[in-house]
Amino acid sequence: MSVKETIHQWVDRIPDDSLGLRELYEEARLDLAIAEAKKSLAEGRGIPIEEVIARFEEKCRLRHSA
Repeated sequence: MSVKETIHQWVDRIPDDSLGLRELYEEARLDLAIAEAKKSLAEGRGIPIEEVIARFEEKCRLRHSA
């Protein structure tokens, strides 16, 4: 039996409502999202941090002036 098959068997034994299983799922989703974001940035897609800060500051200014 391969390592992958063994791990699948272990995961299959975990109850669907297990908190640990949910935590693993959320961690995997986060890891995938971070990997996608890093890839997008490496490919030149994204917003420079200075622009993000400027947009945030503008939103805050507009909220406080209303």
